[in-house]
Amino acid sequence: MLFFKKKKDQEEFEEKGKSKEVKKSVPKEKKERKQPTKPWGKKERVLVLVVLIFSVGTSAILALFARSWKLPGLPKISLPTFKTKTIVIEKDKDSLTDRLSADEAVNLFRDKTRALSGVYGLYVIRLSNGFSYGYNEDDSFEPASLNKLPVMLSMYKTAEEGNINLQTIYKLKNSDKISGSGNLYSKPAGYELTYKDLVRLMGNQSDNTAFNIAKNILSQRIIVETIQQLGMTNTEIFSEEQKTTPHDIGIFFQELMNAEVVSPASRDEILEFLTKTTYESWVAEGIPEHIRVAHKFGRELHVVNDAGVVFASGPEGDEPFILVILSKGVVESEADAVLPELARLIYEIEVR
Repeated sequence: MLFFKKKKDQEEFEEKGKSKEVKKSVPKEKKERKQPTKPWGKKERVLVLVVLIFSVGTSAILALFARSWKLPGLPKISLPTFKTKTIVIEKDKDSLTDRLSADEAVNLFRDKTRALSGVYGLYVIRLSNGFSYGYNEDDSFEPASLNKLPVMLSMYKTAEEGNINLQTIYKLKNSDKISGSGNLYSKPAGYELTYKDLVRLMGNQSDNTAFNIAKNILSQRIIVETIQQLGMTNTEIFSEEQKTTPHDIGIFFQELMNAEVVSPASRDEILEFLTKTTYESWVAEGIPEHIRVAHKFGRELHVVNDAGVVFASGPEGDEPFILVILSKGVVESEADAVLPELARLIYEIEVR
């Protein structure tokens, strides 16, 4: 009995010991409990604000850059400069009538494009007297497919110099092919066409594959020499970022019409290739259907360009003029809609 009693006392003692251990452990668990998260301090809040402002500012700058620093209904954002020139009317001796009509045309062009995204440039040359005017005509624009113009002219110029024959047969290679505009890309390797066909396709279809072949036939040196001879001092088509100006494109068509770089016969063939093209929904759309328009269209992301010669007739007879409209940072659907309207406005002023 004494044995069982001692055993019982021992068990009770062990139970009490366990209870004490549990009680002792409770405070320890309480000490290890995580404290609630403290609210952000001043430094953290300032850091978050700086990051937010930087993100919003960067997004705004990229958006403006994509639209060439011009938002709808707002003036173009530009750095301060001592040279302020948006409207250019050349030749001080030109008549008051010319000046007044030019002012009207520029004002209408500016008002029509002010509410649109991006930047639009205009240059007009009256071939009857050489009078010219423009708006943003010295701004740099991406030429898009207008870069094919000096290559087309170089093909005829080089042929007249006796260095190539436009009747030479060329066999298409797969390595020549450049996707995009034009149907030469879809032709099989071995397809035959002449050098003159290449020029025709560049003009009529803005064919990229024909453009690639012609550049390889001529070489960069010959094409650059033609650009320099024309006086297109702000045009580059071989650099990583191609550029031109409305003024330079106007000079191209003026020199072409003067037939000083190539013969009148070559000029007329080039103009024929630029007439009734597959791109008649822009400048040509705004000109009466019976009026011939020899022009080159170009399009890239946020770029819609069209330029050429309008063979207009006025009260005093033939009054052809060169019309150049370039754009950058635009919404393409806006540009598609406004280019015919701009062409119509300029045409109506030029022929009255």
